[in-house]
Amino acid sequence: MSRHPIALLVLLAACGDGLLLTACGDNEPHPDVTPDASEEPDADPGPREVAIRFTPKVGSAPFACGQTYAAMGAEATAITPRDFRVYVHDVKLIRPDGTQVPLTLAQDGAWQYQGVALLDFEDFTGGCADGTPETNRELRGTAPAGPYDGIAFSIGVPEALNHLDLTTQPAPLNLSGLWWSWGLGHVFMAVVTHAEITTPQPGTNDHYVHVGSIDCTGNPAMGQPVTCAKPNRPYIELRGFDPTSRPITADFGAVIARSKLATTLGCHSFTQDSCAFPFDFVGLNWFTGSQTPTTQKLFRVDP
Repeated sequence: MSRHPIALLVLLAACGDGLLLTACGDNEPHPDVTPDASEEPDADPGPREVAIRFTPKVGSAPFACGQTYAAMGAEATAITPRDFRVYVHDVKLIRPDGTQVPLTLAQDGAWQYQGVALLDFEDFTGGCADGTPETNRELRGTAPAGPYDGIAFSIGVPEALNHLDLTTQPAPLNLSGLWWSWGLGHVFMAVVTHAEITTPQPGTNDHYVHVGSIDCTGNPAMGQPVTCAKPNRPYIELRGFDPTSRPITADFGAVIARSKLATTLGCHSFTQDSCAFPFDFVGLNWFTGSQTPTTQKLFRVDP
């Protein structure tokens, strides 16, 4: 009896077990079977949409325009917020190896323009009298896919955009409440409080912390370039977290922790007595204009 039928049975059994795919022919994927995604090439490392979130606080308490905060500043004054807005620019995400990757901000026609963004935490309610009802607590843009473990940015408006005619500027650079007409430049950060005073006599006091460039020369209205001996653009760097998934705290209370909120009008960037401490807390040495990143307390990442 021929052994060929037996050999054929063995071959069919092997094909049924999927052991002899080449011998059995048809080693191409079935047209109705979708290839396993895990076998596809690596994901596209191109730009991804990113949102960096900020949470405003007063110490550990949530920031709110109509809220009263007790025992604030050097005189333990009860205050309500009046303004809390900050311009930022040159935003970069930081990889675990320390490489900084630019975040390309979206041109949204409202909060972001040419790499500058306005963080606006006040909503024009309660005692907040200087801003607008609209708020913005995010930076939105694109960046290459992660991983990231930090962020860096500078407070302020870049020199090239800081001294232009306010009436011709697009949002968010067209806000008269964040403009020094006498100094021909933007207020980079506004932390303003309102206090009801009972002693030594009843009254009120509004205390301003306005950070901007000072000691400037030149008049752009006359076609002259402007240069400032103290640009006052603090550099902020935060590490040890993923900025694309965890929020950054912006602490209104930290800026005014050593300020006399009941008895002084505050800091417009040029007065030593009222500016030295708030400048420290945003990362600047008021006396020299130099950067002091280790002293800044405005921005942090909470556990």
